[in-house]
Amino acid sequence: MTIYTVLAPPTKTGPAGPDPDGFVFVKEGFCWPALYMTTLWLVWRRIWWGLLGYLVAVVVIISLIQWMDGTIVWLIHLLFGCLIALEANNLRRWTLERRGYRLIGVASGANVREAEFRFFLGWNTPPNRQPSPEPPTPVTIGPAETGEVVGVFPMPGGQR
Repeated sequence: MTIYTVLAPPTKTGPAGPDPDGFVFVKEGFCWPALYMTTLWLVWRRIWWGLLGYLVAVVVIISLIQWMDGTIVWLIHLLFGCLIALEANNLRRWTLERRGYRLIGVASGANVREAEFRFFLGWNTPPNRQPSPEPPTPVTIGPAETGEVVGVFPMPGGQR
């Protein structure tokens, strides 16, 4: 199962709470598109500071070709690409938080659709909405007056 963090867009004024259509599910872990198409992935996700840092790093790596063996530079570039792919989703989350998104939950699923389904299945009341005015009813397990215990031992105090 894959874990996704759920980020809500900045809320507009009003009691309605966040719009569920604007929620963003960001996958935790390695990002394959960021490994193979780093520049396009950064532009697609509009991560401009990350793109600038990536381009500067690529220029530095290319300039190393003059002083180092080509295979070592290729290995450095490969390791740098793996680092970008490992941190790409964290970079995306950081960019969204800078734009005003806030973390509202975590979901898991085999894919993003299943994670969305599971998240919205358990998401009853958004944080900005008022809960119902009725107090919750207490739940009791087993008859309290007889001293019965639900568990491994049939008698209170843990004795048989």
